[in-house]
Parts: sequence; structure tokens; C-alpha cells
Amino acid sequence: MDDTAARPKSLKFKEPVIDVAFSPTTNLVASSLITGHVFVHKYDVGSNQRQVRGKPHKKSCRSLCFSGDGSLLYTASKDRSWQAMDVETGAETTRIDAAHEKPLNLIKYVNEQIVATGDEAGCVKLWDVRQKKQAFSYSEHVDYVSDMVFHAPKRHLLATSGDGCLSVYDVRKAKPFQVSANQDDELLSVAVIRGGSKVVVGETDGVMGIFSYGQFGDVTDRFPGHPQSIDSICKLTEDLCVTGSSDGLLRIVQFFPHKLIGVAGDHQALPVEKVVLSHDQQWLASCSHDHTVHFWDIGYIYADEDEDDEASEAAEQKDTNESKEDHELDAQAVAIRISRDVDSDDEEDESEVDIDGCSDAGELRTSEETHPEETHPEETQTDVAQPDKPSLDA
Repeated sequence: MDDTAARPKSLKFKEPVIDVAFSPTTNLVASSLITGHVFVHKYDVGSNQRQVRGKPHKKSCRSLCFSGDGSLLYTASKDRSWQAMDVETGAETTRIDAAHEKPLNLIKYVNEQIVATGDEAGCVKLWDVRQKKQAFSYSEHVDYVSDMVFHAPKRHLLATSGDGCLSVYDVRKAKPFQVSANQDDELLSVAVIRGGSKVVVGETDGVMGIFSYGQFGDVTDRFPGHPQSIDSICKLTEDLCVTGSSDGLLRIVQFFPHKLIGVAGDHQALPVEKVVLSHDQQWLASCSHDHTVHFWDIGYIYADEDEDDEASEAAEQKDTNESKEDHELDAQAVAIRISRDVDSDDEEDESEVDIDGCSDAGELRTSEETHPEETHPEETQTDVAQPDKPSLDA
């Protein structure tokens, strides 16, 4: 972590910030407050500009997320409502009141047709945003829904809960795909890593539980190391994540092999509520109990990866070139051996030499009998004498 590096200025608010989200397409960041207010800022290293300020909810706005194209901002509230607003104008485009029986904790964009919501009682719902009505409702959890992530290749929505279970839903079906065994600890955060082969969850005791995808009955690995709860997980690459912990630190964590490799940010011992990655993979944004959204430079992670990839490609190219040179040398050696063998065969057995279209000794004798006038006396006097080698014109 380099505190002297140039980065966007922190966004300071008068009330606590509960959630933060980056636009997936442009330099916009959205923040939700405990008062129900929502802000959208355009961020830059030089300055930040407020684009939208609104109060779509009567009670605290607990969660927000952008649509896939960045044109809409979805928000969910303690007042049991969720809504969508136009990012450019701030105008409300969709609103569902009394969406759940209990206050909402989360809203997650799934695709252009579906958003998911989770509440304090553990209920997860899928909503058809085109028809503006509920599609499916799931009640597998008995405690609050803490986090959700959508795995597009499988069309699975994964949710963690305070009841200690991970649930997996196929967004095309009314019944859950699978629910894990209780992990004997609250699950607070979730991410899909390793090309979709692993799922990592953050727990209150500072342990990261790792599931093998498709085997959701129980964790297959555990990685302790955080002194306090892991409240947020932000995926950087297939092997790296950033965690937000109750001790205020943003840690860069590597998997397989598991190790803590650095600190990306520090909220001075204040619990981290959320950490997210910008669309250009240059910045992290995080919020805590200090009424502030902080920006952290994370671009060096990807620069290092690019350098590693280039070095790997160069090494592979070098190996390829060396292998090619070895093959060429082998081919030359084989050609030399073949040439030597042919010369040796010429000396040892003339029957294998093609003379005037005769490919063996039998044909050669037949040719000599047919044309006796072509036989030279010196060739028949002794078996030791060798025939004159034909010219290239023969």
C-alpha cells in the first residue's frame, strides 16, 4: 500500500455510509447512507463531481448495485422496498413497495431481466424487472442474508447467511439447487474464484471457508489468518481477492497456495462494510464507520500480472525456439547419417543402386543379357572390379 500514490479524493458524508458500488462501464461510484439518501459521483484523480443526489427510501438504504450497462442503479432499503433509478437523470424507473415481509438487506443485479433481493429473515427473491413482479421466492435460510454473487456460466445465484449456510439457486428454477451444511459460524461474504471451480466464504471468526464448486455440502478447505470477521470479499483475479475486515484492514489474499500477501488499505481500526473494484481495475473503493468512501490504488496488481504473463510468454517462446533449433539439428544429423549409410551401401551392394532404371540385381542382369554388346570386357574379368558410376545425365 502506497499512501503517497495519486488517487481520487475520499468522499465525505454527514451520515454513515452503508454500501458503495462502482459503475461497470464508466468512472461513476454510488454510495448509500443510513438516512436513505443515495449519491452518485464521477471520480477522478484531480477531483470528484456529484452527479445524483436523492432520497428514494424513507429508512436506511442498505444495498445498491448498477445494471450491467451502468444505465440503472438499483437500491434496497430497510423500509422493505427496492427501486431502480436512471443514473443520468436520477429519475425513478421502477419501484416495488413491501417487496418482502421483513426489511431488505441486499439487492443484486443478475442480468438484464432479473434482480435478486435478500432480507433480514433469510428470504431470497428473484424479480422480473421487465414485468416488475416477483418470479421466485426461496426460504431456505433462517437468519439474515449477508451476501450474494451470481455465477453466470452456471446461472447460479449463491447466497450466504447468518445461519451459517451457503445456498445455491438456479435462477431458472423454483427450487434451490443445493444448501450447505451449517458451518457453525456466521457466513458474511462470498466470491467465486479459480475459474468457477472454487467458492470462498468469509466467516465471523476470521476464517475463509473454501467449497469445491458443485460440492456444496461442506467446505473442502479452510484458510485462517484474519484476526476478526471477514465482512466483505472483492475478487481481483482468479487467485487473488481483497478482504474487508472488522479490524479496518483491506488485505490482499492469495489462494492455492493460501497466504496473505499485502495490505491494500487501512480504515484505522474501523470495521469495513464493503470493498469493490472499479471497472478499469485501477481502484478499490471501501466504506467504513467514518462516514467516508475511500479510494485505494490496486492497478499495480494487474501490472505485475501483465509482466508475469509477458515473462512467461517470452520463456515459452524461448523454449519453442530452442526446441525448433534442436529439431533442426536433429534433422541435419539424421540427414548426414542417411547420406553416410547410402554411401556405405553403394560400396557394399551395387544391387541397390538404380542404374538406367534398374532397381535390383535381377533387373540389372536381365538388362545385360538383353544387350550383350554393351558389356565391357574389363567388367567381366573379375568380381572385384566395380562398374563406373553413371554420370548425372544418365
